[in-house]
Amino acid sequence: MPRSTPFGDNAASQCDLAPELVLADLQSDALATADLAQAVSAALSQPRDFPNLAEATVPGDVVLFAIGKNVIAVEEVVRGIVLHVQEAKLTERTIQFLLPPGVLPGQVDRLQEIVAPLGEGTEVVVHQPQDQKANSFLTSTQDSRAIILNRHLCDADMVVPIDVARSEGGFSYFGPFSSIYPTFSDIDSIKRWNSPLFVTRVQRRKRRVADVEEVRSLLGIVVNMLLLPASGGGYHSAIFGEAASVEAAAASQMIEHWEPNVPSLAGAVIALVTGGRMGQTWENAARALANVENLVRPGGAIILATEIRERPGAAMAQMAESLEFTDFETEMRKSRHADAAIALQFAKTLSQCKIYFRSLLSEEILDQLDLIPVESDEECRKICEHYQEVVVVHDAQSMSVQVADTSVA
Repeated sequence: MPRSTPFGDNAASQCDLAPELVLADLQSDALATADLAQAVSAALSQPRDFPNLAEATVPGDVVLFAIGKNVIAVEEVVRGIVLHVQEAKLTERTIQFLLPPGVLPGQVDRLQEIVAPLGEGTEVVVHQPQDQKANSFLTSTQDSRAIILNRHLCDADMVVPIDVARSEGGFSYFGPFSSIYPTFSDIDSIKRWNSPLFVTRVQRRKRRVADVEEVRSLLGIVVNMLLLPASGGGYHSAIFGEAASVEAAAASQMIEHWEPNVPSLAGAVIALVTGGRMGQTWENAARALANVENLVRPGGAIILATEIRERPGAAMAQMAESLEFTDFETEMRKSRHADAAIALQFAKTLSQCKIYFRSLLSEEILDQLDLIPVESDEECRKICEHYQEVVVVHDAQSMSVQVADTSVA
């Protein structure tokens, strides 16, 4: 009987795998909330180990909600905040919403309509990293590097970061305040941050985590809101409160719902990227590869199922021109392309196993990247039968999987 596995925007693979081939079929039991706005409002009303916003602020304070770039359902999140502000009678405070770069004008217009009931003082601001007037010098780091951040972030009386919870050590994750820095910094800081060697160098990753924590401390941010991912995309719940308490609760939820084990290495892994059309990104594809590459035995393969439409970036094109992974890693030392980390993750995985890629891109584009196109469920079945012992990973962009018996690896 065909195995129906959803992926992409609204697709489903009907790959007919024999049961004896399937080593594990991993799917989270964290279902999406039916009303994200209500979940956000409820989290703000019941903070963990912290007073509610009505008690933690005073009339005249500026309360800034900084929404990270990984948050997809921005309108529902803002709707939930507006609901809480109205119910908690926080209207004597100035409420601001800070959005990451690249938000389209149409979405800003819709958000302006959502926040309109809070009054004329409410602002929806899209961060402009290249605009010097929009940013402020905060201070210098211990190694004399200037920290320049959005001026609203620096001036607010209380900052509430909002981001998606991730498993520790995941691709491009540098702790629970990854949403703040460098997302809301200046263009030079963002370009410097694009150096991708954290993908292969543990010390580089640790240094970045420390940088984010230093910025958080300098800003005096003491609270956080994290959205827990849900099976099939969307969000399961929201957690708000004292930062360390939120981080601990989110980590516990991620371990319970998103960090399973498999008994042994597999010949092939089917990694399904979900999250609707907005979830079909090269970054999520790289995140999925990082989450599952350690499950594949030498000479095995990953079948990455997506509906990516966007052409790969400049760094991915450079990856295709490199003959050896070590050469490409050296080349990426000085790269500042926005997709440099994505390209290095793809190159790292390709140095370990083959990548079969299901997308909405042409075969010609994938061939140039050394990615093997997969166009049908029948092709997927044949690949799995060739490699034997298949692990199916749903929501691979969120699922962090380990091999239970480490001696096998």
